Amino acid sequence: MATLILRDTYRALEEEMKSIDKKKRETAERIRVAADHGDLKENAEYHAAREEQSLIVYKKQLMQSYSPFRFIESGDIDTDEVGFGNKVSILEEGKDKAEDYYLLGPIEFEFDLYPMIVTYHAPFAQAMIGKEVGEHFTLDIEGKETKFTIKAIEKVTG
Repeated sequence: MATLILRDTYRALEEEMKSIDKKKRETAERIRVAADHGDLKENAEYHAAREEQSLIVYKKQLMQSYSPFRFIESGDIDTDEVGFGNKVSILEEGKDKAEDYYLLGPIEFEFDLYPMIVTYHAPFAQAMIGKEVGEHFTLDIEGKETKFTIKAIEKVTG
C-alpha cells in the first residue's frame, strides 16, 4: 500500500535524501582517514565515524521504508469531511477550547513539519476520518469513552 504524502513534503524528503547521501560520503571519508591511523581497537575517531555512519544508514532506510508514495496535491484535499491533508479543529467534551490537529502521514511526522500531527493510520485519525463539521466521534482513552466534536476542517498550509 502506498504511503500518502503531500507533494511539498516529498520535495523536502528529496532534499533530506540528498543531504543524507552527502553526509554518508563525508563519513565514509572520515572512516577511511581514521582507519589509516593504525590500530582500530583504540581509535576513537574511527569508532565515532562508524557509529555516525550507522545512524545515517538507518535514517536513510527509515525514509525509504515509507515508499512507494501516493502524492496528494493541495487541489486534491477536500474540506467537506475529515481526510488526509486537513487541519481539523476538535473540541474534547469537558474542555473549553478546541485544539487543532493535522491529519497527515508518517513523513510529515518524521520531519516534524506541523504541530500536533496525527498520522492517518492512528486510531484517533481513523475515528475522525469521514466526519463533517458538527459531527461527533468517541474514542476509548485509558478505559474511558471520550467524546469529541469536529468544529472546523481546513486544508493544511505549509
